Amino acid sequence: MQIGILLTLPCVCAIIAPPIWGGVADVIKNQKLVHIFCLISAALFMFSLRFVSTFNVMCIMLFVANFQTQPTWSLLDQTAMTMLVHIGGVYGKQRLYGAVGYGIGGYFAGVMAAAIGIAWCFNMVLGLSCISLFILLRFIPAYQPDDEGTKSDYLQSLAIIWDQPDVLVLYIVVLLGGILGGLIDNFLFLFYFNLSGNDARLVGVIIATETISELPLFFFSNKIFERFGTPNCILFSVVAYGVRMIVYTYAHNPWVWLPFEALHGMTFGLLWAAFTNYIFQSSPEGTEGTMIGLLTAVQKGMGAACSTLMGGYVYEHFGPRVMWGIGAFVVFPLAILFSIIFSCLAREYPEKSAATREKWGSSSSLCSIDINDRISKKNGYTEIDGVPDL
Repeated sequence: MQIGILLTLPCVCAIIAPPIWGGVADVIKNQKLVHIFCLISAALFMFSLRFVSTFNVMCIMLFVANFQTQPTWSLLDQTAMTMLVHIGGVYGKQRLYGAVGYGIGGYFAGVMAAAIGIAWCFNMVLGLSCISLFILLRFIPAYQPDDEGTKSDYLQSLAIIWDQPDVLVLYIVVLLGGILGGLIDNFLFLFYFNLSGNDARLVGVIIATETISELPLFFFSNKIFERFGTPNCILFSVVAYGVRMIVYTYAHNPWVWLPFEALHGMTFGLLWAAFTNYIFQSSPEGTEGTMIGLLTAVQKGMGAACSTLMGGYVYEHFGPRVMWGIGAFVVFPLAILFSIIFSCLAREYPEKSAATREKWGSSSSLCSIDINDRISKKNGYTEIDGVPDL
C-alpha cells in the first residue's frame, strides 16, 4: 500500500505541476527565472529526502519534490525549442543527449548504490543539479517577448487552443500513448525478469537496447519528419507500440523477442520528438510553456497514472498477459483510430519565425533550420544575452 502511494505521487505531480509552472512562465514572460527556481527547489527537496524517517513526512516531501522536479523536463524542452528558433539547430539532436545521460546515469547510480549505499545517490542528484544550474545560468540565454512584437492576452491565446481540433485529437493520442508507454515502463522489467527465471542480466540488456535505439531516431528525426511528415511519424510510432504489446502478450522466451525492444526508439524517441515539434509549432504565441507543460502532464502524468493503477490491478488479479492483451487489443486500436483522425486533421503551421521562412522557405518542422545560420530576433522575441538586435 505504501509503495503504491509513493509511486502514485509523482504521477499526480506530473499531471498538475508542468502546466502550472509553464503557465506561470508564460504569464510573467520569464521562462528562465521559473526554470531556475524549479531546478534549485527540486534539487534541495530531493536531497532532503535522505533525512526523512517517517512515512507521512516522506509523502509530503516526495510530493513537493516531484511538484518542482516534473516541470523541469517541459521547461527544458521549451528552452531547447525556443533556442532553436533563435539560433537554429535540430531538436532531436539536442534531445538525444538526454537518452545518453539516462543510460550513463542509471548505470553509475546502480553501481554507487551497490558499492557505498543508496544514500549517496541523493548526493549525486544534488551534485548533478548544481552542474545543471551552472550551465543554465552561464550558457543558456534568456528570451523574453519583444516590446515591438505582437502582444496578445494570455488567456485569450490559450482559449484559441480549443478551436484547434487537430491539437485536441493529438492530446488524446498522447494520452493513449502515455498509457501504452506507462505499461512498459512500470511492468516490462518485472515481466521479463520473472519470465527469464530471475535473470538479472536481461534487465541490463533491455535498458542498453532501449537507450541505444533512441539515439539514431532522435538524431535523424528532422530527416524523418521532412520525408514522411510529423503526422505519419506519429502513426508509425503508434503501430510500433502495438507490435510491442502483441509481442509481450504471446512471448515465452524473452531472449528470443529481445530484438523487438529496438522499437523503443520509435515509441519514445521519434514519438516524443514528433509530439514536441507539433505542439510547439501549433501553440499560440505566448502559450508555448503551457502547451508543452500540458503535453508532459497528459503523457507522463495522466497516461502513466492510468497505466500504474489499472495495469497494476490487472497484473495482480488476472496476470501480465491479460494486461498486455488489453494494451494490444483495446488501447492500441483506439490509439490507431485517433492517430488516423489526427493525420486527417493535421495541418502545416507557419514557422515561429518570419525571418526563417524568408531565408529557408516554409517548413512544418523546426528541424530544417541550419545551426550555422544564426538569427537574433524571431517570433517577436529578442535575445537578452549575447546576440544584438537586427
